[in-house]
Parts: sequence; structure tokens; C-alpha cells
Amino acid sequence: MPQRVGGLFFRHVLREIALATIAVALILLILLLTNQLAFVLGRAAEGQIPARLVFELMALSLRENAMVILPISLLLGVILGLGRLYHDSEIAAAQACGVGTRTLYLAAGTVTLLATAISGWISFKDGPEAAARSTQIRLEALRTAVTRGLVPGQFRSLGSGATLYFARQDPDGTMRDVFVQHRVPDEEQMEIVLADRASYSVSADNSVYQITLVDGESYTGVPGGGAWRTVRFREQVVRVPTPEASLPGKPPVDVLPTSALVNSDDPRLQGEMQWRIASVIITLALGLMAVPLARLRPRQGRYSRVIWGVLLYAIYANLLIASRTMLERGDSPGWLGLWWAHALAIGLGLVFIYLPRFRDLMARRRATFAAAS
Repeated sequence: MPQRVGGLFFRHVLREIALATIAVALILLILLLTNQLAFVLGRAAEGQIPARLVFELMALSLRENAMVILPISLLLGVILGLGRLYHDSEIAAAQACGVGTRTLYLAAGTVTLLATAISGWISFKDGPEAAARSTQIRLEALRTAVTRGLVPGQFRSLGSGATLYFARQDPDGTMRDVFVQHRVPDEEQMEIVLADRASYSVSADNSVYQITLVDGESYTGVPGGGAWRTVRFREQVVRVPTPEASLPGKPPVDVLPTSALVNSDDPRLQGEMQWRIASVIITLALGLMAVPLARLRPRQGRYSRVIWGVLLYAIYANLLIASRTMLERGDSPGWLGLWWAHALAIGLGLVFIYLPRFRDLMARRRATFAAAS
């Protein structure tokens, strides 16, 4: 009978923890999505990002940040799931039937192992791929941003010494009364083009602006010289290289594949590699520490342990950030890396969880000793 009760209770606990973890993860994803939506839409409104790429950037951002959301979702999911069972005395009833805390650890461990596997896949494979694609989109957007801000009646530099002007623009995007000035590739000459109308596009690899001019004249020569060549044309295509673009700050390392980080002597690459490992360890550690942390005393509120879970996560995460910064600055050796942060955070968590129980045990022993004497 206890074995049958244990099996039923295991599935019941597993369902409570899984549902609570999924609910917390969805809430955090919605909050993240809302924050990212405001940021990306602001960039799109300023012309820095093409509108057609907004939703792709949102999806990539979620993929990149999922490994940050997963540990706290698991921790709060276990605390909330077990907290309801403690609060409603279901765990007390199961223990009266002979079901021990082993069932709680098995149920929480099952969800934790699944979350740890997902975290590992995101950290070592999917996250870097999403970060690389996001960086590529942002760089391409910077290179082609000038064409999204073209306004009639304004001279606009296209980079590489090229300038574009047009007097008005048709609803279909055709430019009218066009002026283009650019240097002839591999020569000292300057070309000035006047055309009745023109259209522009960007090459498939975003490396070249292509301006197609119709019904005009081109003037080619050396500035300050008298020998200029004049050509009338029906159609002419001017190709201008898009400007080089770079993101602010140091080159990102989160876009690198894991294979490029292994056995590296660069402190930044070592920090990134150990950060990816840390996202797996923190998920596993918090999922298991959440079981004793979720234990409620009689008459305690159902959500009384949530604040302690958030505090534990905040301490753990900040220790990892500090240890990574120290490693990248060279303040700590590579062999030590982020490992001391794991040891310290887990040690503090266990002391925090079991110290009250140790005090209660000692108090009961003193009371027993006093009564016996």
C-alpha cells in the first residue's frame, strides 16, 4: 500500500512542480518580451532596424535569454509547487502513509534534469547561434541604415565618398530629379550623374548599394582639371560599397561556437566558456536546493519561501557575474574561474536552509535534557 501511494503521490508532486515551473517561465518570458518589444520597436522607428526584422529579432532575443530565465523559473516552480502541497497538508498526509521526502526529491529531480538538459542545449548550441544571427542582423542594419532615412530635398552621404540627392519621390519609391556624386573605383576621377529618375536597392549580401538611373547625363573627370567626359545614357547602374559597421564595445564572445572556446588561453574566452557551464550548474543546484527550501512550518503562508528563493538566486547570480569579471580582468587564475562562486553560493544556500533546522534540533535536545534532569 505505501508503494502504491508513493507512486500516485510522485506523479501528483511531479505535475504540481512542472505546472508551476511552466507558469513562472511563461510569466518571465512575457515580461522579457514586453521589454524587448519596446526596445526593438524604438530602434525600428528610428530607422536603425528594418521593420520586417522586428519579430525575428524578438525571437532571437528570447532564445538568447532563455538560459537566464530557466534557473529562476525552476527554483520558483519547485518552491511554489511544494509550497502548495505543504500548505494544504498533502505532504503531511502522504508522510503519515509512509511516503518519505525521497519522493519529493525524485519529482523535483525529474523536472530539474529536464531543465538542466534544456539549459545545456541553449548554453552550448542554440544560444550562441541565436546571438550570432542577432549580431549579423544588427550589423547589416547599421550598414544599410542610410537608405532607410532617404528624404527628398536632402543630400545624403552613402559612404565611400558617394552622395545622393533627389528632389521628390513617387509613391512607388521612384526618385525624381536625381543627383549622384561618387569616385570611380580604382581611379582618381570623380563621376557626377544627373538623371530624370532613379531607384535604389541593396545587394543580397548587403555589401553594395545599387542605384539604377534612367534618362540622364554623367560627367567624369579629375576635380580641378579641365578634361571632363560627358555621356548621355538611357540607363546606368552605379554601385557603391556599403560602409563598414561595428557594434560598440569589444567584439562579442557570446556569438562564438563552443568549440572555439575550449582550451583557449584568452581570459574573455575562458570566462565565456565557464559562463556557459555555469548556466547548467546553477540550474541543477537551484532545482535540488529548492526542495528543502520549500519546506513550510505549520501555519506558515504558502508564498513565504518565495522571497528567500529570489534572494538565493540573486546572491548566486551576482557571485557568478563578479567571478566572471574577475576572470576576464585577470584578477583570478583560469583554473579557479567561476568555480569558487558555485562553491560559495551553494554553501551559503545549504547553511541558510539547514541552520534553522539545526537550531530547532538543538532546542528540542536541550528541552529533553532539561525535562530528564
